[in-house]
Amino acid sequence: MTQMKIPIKILVMPKVKVEQKTSISAKEAFGKVKDFFENGETLKKLDEKIKCEFDSTKMSGKAKGGKFEAQFQVLKVSESESNIVVTVDLPLLLSPFKGKVEETIKKKLSQYLS
Repeated sequence: MTQMKIPIKILVMPKVKVEQKTSISAKEAFGKVKDFFENGETLKKLDEKIKCEFDSTKMSGKAKGGKFEAQFQVLKVSESESNIVVTVDLPLLLSPFKGKVEETIKKKLSQYLS
């Protein structure tokens, strides 16, 4: 009996990466981004099963739901400046909306960080 080899394709989820520079301290920025993930209605509308975890010592966090996963990190640039990096893993079905997701994240971060 011969064995058939079946090729396996690894499907990579599309990623959206947004970097936002801000003129507030990293600690303050972390608090605002954490509030966005915990209390933001936008995320709850997208996925009501979303659960968030935060690590204040690393100034980072994760959000995981049934439809997407997201990670963020706040990086200290100086005492009064920081950089926020948000990465979202989208399911393949949402890949056509990658640009809209990126635009929405930028808009919401700007609102929370102002």
